[in-house]
Amino acid sequence: MLPCQSKGAINSQLLKTLDLQRELFSDQYQSVEIGDQSFIYLLQENTTAITRGVAVLLADSGVTVAKKQGFVPLAQELNKLGWVTIILPAPEIAFTPVVTENTATEDTESTEVATTYINPAEDNDTAPENNDTTPENNQAETDVALDNVDINKSVVSSMKETDFLQHEQQLIALLQAAVEKSQEYPGFLLVISEGTSAAWLSKIYAEQSLATPDGFVTISPYWPDRKFNQLLAQWLADTPMPVLDLYNQWDNEWARQTVTQREIAAIRSLKLQYRQRQLLGVDTPLQNSAYLSKEIYGWLSHMGW
Repeated sequence: MLPCQSKGAINSQLLKTLDLQRELFSDQYQSVEIGDQSFIYLLQENTTAITRGVAVLLADSGVTVAKKQGFVPLAQELNKLGWVTIILPAPEIAFTPVVTENTATEDTESTEVATTYINPAEDNDTAPENNDTTPENNQAETDVALDNVDINKSVVSSMKETDFLQHEQQLIALLQAAVEKSQEYPGFLLVISEGTSAAWLSKIYAEQSLATPDGFVTISPYWPDRKFNQLLAQWLADTPMPVLDLYNQWDNEWARQTVTQREIAAIRSLKLQYRQRQLLGVDTPLQNSAYLSKEIYGWLSHMGW
């Protein structure tokens, strides 16, 4: 049994499910029960005579499964290449600023340094007459500096450990349901994921918490949390399956921070069949999906699929 979510999170998932049910015809989607929640996913069969296998697509958290901004255009391109596609919805991520006592101590020390720098006149024997440096002003500057540090820290550490593990367990349950569905079709099992979903699956596969697919495609993986994001490169390098690691110029700062580290970690770990590629071109769903499908097709062909 999965950990229970808050009432607000459950209502959010329920609203998404109801929206999709209103948007799609009943024969256009399927559903799976995870814990006490229902998740809608899209299954599209290949349009070719021979089936290569099943490609499971998991977009970033917050991206709906039925819109062109998600994986629908890519799934259609893969169907033309012989792949059955399963588009899964990513669970919502809970973000809660985390401030510890150690963080508060570091903030105070940083503020003292910043205040000393702002008021260099204290080191002089004689301060200018118009210097308005008073205890009251120093306290005001300290309060502003502390506020700024708190904001920065909330960005650096924005995920609680319990929320992180809960989201991970939901992803594992979703992927297990997709793997069971994929057994109805012959061929390979390919997992394609983007954003936070790609980061989580890198950790899940590295720790072997889930059955390993035949291939794994990550698109701009990241976590919006510095602590977890720093571990991403090594987790991706520790995955046992072949990996196609894709990034592009439209990635957010979290994803761009680990591009070089991901490649270095794979080289140091002597990871076999790892390829990192930059996606070029126009950032539109249709054009980008056609280009992306060709990158995936070329990588799989190189491996003999």
